[in-house]
Amino acid sequence: MSTALSHAALAEELAANPRFTRKEAAAYLGLAEKTLANWATTGKQKIKYHRCGRKTIYMKADLDAWLAANIATHAA
Repeated sequence: MSTALSHAALAEELAANPRFTRKEAAAYLGLAEKTLANWATTGKQKIKYHRCGRKTIYMKADLDAWLAANIATHAA
């Protein structure tokens, strides 16, 4: 039995949790692409990412989790 996902299961997974390039992730977060690259290199901010050859891939769920954990509240 193969452990690979069927095309339908993979399509469903991608729809539920899209993957972004570093450029797309930066746009989604409203940051510069170089900022994400710096954070990945220095560890200044811990946003989970995956390396796929020379490409860096971010999962939407990981970006959303980082956003939720880093919401700044301002006292009135």
